[in-house]
Amino acid sequence: MIDWTEYARPEFGYAVLVTAIGGFLNGFTGFGSSLVMIPLLTFIYGPAEAVAVGIGLAALGYVMLFPDAARGAHWPDVIPAGLMGFIFVPIGLILLFITDPYITRRLMGALVIIRGWNYNGPRNTLTSVVAGSFTGFTTGFFGMGAAGATIYFLSGTIRAAVQRANIVILLGVMAALAMIGVALGGGADMGALILGVVLILPFALPTWAGAWLFRRASNELYRQVCLWLLIIMGLAVIVL
Repeated sequence: MIDWTEYARPEFGYAVLVTAIGGFLNGFTGFGSSLVMIPLLTFIYGPAEAVAVGIGLAALGYVMLFPDAARGAHWPDVIPAGLMGFIFVPIGLILLFITDPYITRRLMGALVIIRGWNYNGPRNTLTSVVAGSFTGFTTGFFGMGAAGATIYFLSGTIRAAVQRANIVILLGVMAALAMIGVALGGGADMGALILGVVLILPFALPTWAGAWLFRRASNELYRQVCLWLLIIMGLAVIVL
């Protein structure tokens, strides 16, 4: 039975607020939704359910952003990275279902802080494969692949629009794979499905607003917002 009274509780209002913030950041940065929603939703839902809801909404966000991203992405970087998701997302999902929720939440925060490191090495097919492997694994385990994707793509000298497009395409593929895996693994029960549907509007409208703001932002503003978002979220999850 589904407990419909949970949507009248303060916890649901908290979920709506978290979702709206995640949607706005997703529209602006191309990746912010999972970093905000999944760690913060674990405070009121279990990690598996939080990942199911967060990944489902993130996938919706990537679908909304995909047309522009497909035109602006640098595909020689994106394709090798995306292909590795088919191997490493399932490995991460296995760990999600067998690891203690308390440990999983702390590891989520540590993963976000790792993003403070910048990659300054070569950029080729091999480095794209490594970045894609890490992104796929962390997407499956935590529902958050942004650390690997942003470390790699934001460190380049290409324009912010191309960086964001690469991130959207890669994380969109990973989110789709993870969503299928969570459903098959039993993490997305009927309650999680209904919660995800109810939160679509609070997520979609801010996503459009964030995308509108991105088109008017400078390259430097984009990079700074991405960096501080990752650092703040990582610290918050570890401390709380």
